[in-house]
Amino acid sequence: MMKSKILFVTGTDTAVGKTMVSLLVMRALAGHDAVYLKPVQTGCMDPNSDSDPAFLHRHLPHGLPHGMTPADCIHLCRIQPKAPLFAGESADRQALISFVAAHAALHQTVVVEGAGGILVPITRQWAMLDLARDIEAQILVVARAGLGTINHTLLTLGAIKARSCPCLGVIFVDPTDAVPELDRAENAQAITLASDIPVWGVIGRQDPGNPSAAILDMLCMALNPFLN
Repeated sequence: MMKSKILFVTGTDTAVGKTMVSLLVMRALAGHDAVYLKPVQTGCMDPNSDSDPAFLHRHLPHGLPHGMTPADCIHLCRIQPKAPLFAGESADRQALISFVAAHAALHQTVVVEGAGGILVPITRQWAMLDLARDIEAQILVVARAGLGTINHTLLTLGAIKARSCPCLGVIFVDPTDAVPELDRAENAQAITLASDIPVWGVIGRQDPGNPSAAILDMLCMALNPFLN
């Protein structure tokens, strides 16, 4: 049993904005003794320069908390930009769980960013969703705001529900503000009506080093059930 609260940030696909959301979640969790982990990182030559934790380290006001380096956030790092199952040496399931558990034993809150979507395989029998379940995490889903997101998001939410994992809701990401407001609203409404899971809002174009107060307020609302 994990001693801290664990948030698992997943996506409906790769490159949907999980790392940006993770960065903003860490900003929103200031004061909650939060640490950030990326247990499996693929497509990375140097963890300390071109990884997702390196992005957070560059853009958090004081870098990663507790003096952690980007490499400290990663258990398994692979050069190939593929699903972990195919990216190199086989992953050790228990070692990954223990990696998260070690941080959960020391800190109040742990933010875990998955790799790719929720059903991306880590081993032949073990996917990102299984990792989230094994570490007893609550899941936050990151999705695109535009065309196609209803199908992809509902499939993701259905998989999470089928494994009886708690889901906090969905965050849309629209990094270039390309999706009309009406389309954003219709997509959010369709997902909420079909799943009974809230879409909390949209993260549009942001300066990662200086996010808007409105975006941080929206994330605080999304995280409120997680923290209480």
